[in-house]
Amino acid sequence: MAEALIFHYRQQHTLLSRANPLSKFISVIAICILLFSLSLLGLGVVIILLSLAMWRQHLPVIRYRRELRYFGLILLLIIATEYLATGSTLSASVSALRFITIIQCGLLLTDCTAADDLARSLGSVLDRIPLVDGWAVASTIEMTLALLPMIFDASLEVVTARTARLERKRHPLQVLGGITASIFSLILDKAEDLALALEARHFDPSQPRRRLGYSAPDGVLLLSVALMLTVARLV
Repeated sequence: MAEALIFHYRQQHTLLSRANPLSKFISVIAICILLFSLSLLGLGVVIILLSLAMWRQHLPVIRYRRELRYFGLILLLIIATEYLATGSTLSASVSALRFITIIQCGLLLTDCTAADDLARSLGSVLDRIPLVDGWAVASTIEMTLALLPMIFDASLEVVTARTARLERKRHPLQVLGGITASIFSLILDKAEDLALALEARHFDPSQPRRRLGYSAPDGVLLLSVALMLTVARLV
């Protein structure tokens, strides 16, 4: 069931999956930073090229439709609030495209990058900064990425369990409150299980790990992202 949910790592042999996690992380950061300087047409170019990358990565977007509805609701709220604040259709459209681009980057990064591999790559770089425990920072990022899909796992489990029990429809606010409480309770249980598992393995966040090397896919990825952002800035 977990493999069918959003923001889960899937082991594949695509170009993105073979690239070093640090290269992918830098690419995502570069895209997110430059988003705020791109025009509507430039954002469209980025979204189209990222959509092609999602297709090449064989992202099961159709299987993600349940979770994507949450982001669809957030997207509608962004469009509505931006339009009410500025009264500009262009501004609302730009904000919506920025949000879509960020979601695409998150989907691609989590789909092709294992959390522990990203921690290895980031830790080896951050640890070189004076007065910074790079491996501890990388471990914190790893735990954050591990907890993110837990939210969607818990949501699906709660909704599926309630459906299986044929619970009667009540007042919408009561239903929402009950589901929210159940999800938070389940997330806390999962987080406790994760903490106990790490403690059982004597996990040390500051412990150095084996570093990951770089290869040709890293150069292809960084060059492709640089070209994409250059074209997006020029249009």
